[in-house]
Amino acid sequence: MFEIKSIQADNGDSLLVSYGRADKPYHLLIDGGTAETNLLKVLATHRTQGRLRLEALVVTHYDLDHIGGILELLRHPPEWLDIADVWFNGRHHVVESDILGHEEGTELSELIVAKYPWNSAFGGTAVQMEAGKVILEGGLVATVLSPDEDRLIALASDWPADSKPLPDLSDVEIEPDILGRHDTWPPGSFRDLAKEKSSKDTSPANGSSIALMLEYEEKRALLTGDAFSSIVAAAIKSVWTAHRPTVDLFKLSHHGSKRNTDGGLLGAVDCQRFLFSSNGRTHNHPDAVLVARVLDHSTEPELIFNYEQERTSGWRDIPDGWPPYTTRFPEPDTGFVNIIL
Repeated sequence: MFEIKSIQADNGDSLLVSYGRADKPYHLLIDGGTAETNLLKVLATHRTQGRLRLEALVVTHYDLDHIGGILELLRHPPEWLDIADVWFNGRHHVVESDILGHEEGTELSELIVAKYPWNSAFGGTAVQMEAGKVILEGGLVATVLSPDEDRLIALASDWPADSKPLPDLSDVEIEPDILGRHDTWPPGSFRDLAKEKSSKDTSPANGSSIALMLEYEEKRALLTGDAFSSIVAAAIKSVWTAHRPTVDLFKLSHHGSKRNTDGGLLGAVDCQRFLFSSNGRTHNHPDAVLVARVLDHSTEPELIFNYEQERTSGWRDIPDGWPPYTTRFPEPDTGFVNIIL
């Protein structure tokens, strides 16, 4: 068994990874979305003999659409939840002289240090690309693809003591255009959108995002958080030097933003299943130009959405002139979409 539930996490990310035998599953939680999610309800349904153990709780970075649900979970953790390790780059991992960060980052740091092992799989140091592979209990292999050292240095500069980290402005349009938050439906010319020049995310928080390649029983999942495409692509090429790795699921970075997944990253893997995690609030993800890029680098892929909403439901029907693909949406009243690898 190797499956990933993309939990409905508002405009954020929350992924429950399950692997192993059906009668003895292992679990990994990556992010918790915002505070307004059904995370606890989903976790409760995965208890075995009344308990749920997470081999690792991964908090990719400190943005509220990833960290909010984790703060809610750890403020009042259920008695049935066991956490073997927390992977999160706190301020003391990037600024040597300081122990804690600020506001949400500070609170999460305090919650972790009071009760849980912290980055123990990495010897208590930062989770970063140079760490390479980690083998979790049950045989799941996790390869860290982001951040690299330069992105952690940038985070340190952006996370000064006693000051609030800058908000995520990575999807604010620098110049008005017809893309991104201004997308219309139908989306227009596939070829024009697919060849649209990539604009780059420059947010230090997103650049510090933990991205992982998970491998189990010859299946792979690329889970990119909000990481930069250039960093993840370079890491993939440095690990898989002889050939492009086959990937059975690609969770697209930053909820389907055109600024975080370019042709270089899409071309670095061989993948036909792509996950978009967002309810479309705030930044109106996914961007049509990214959907076009995905289709331009794959053959009849499956586009998987963890919400059926205005920004996603239109993709059920292939727009005129667009290449073929299929779609998948959550079953009603489940609170997640389940992907079996």
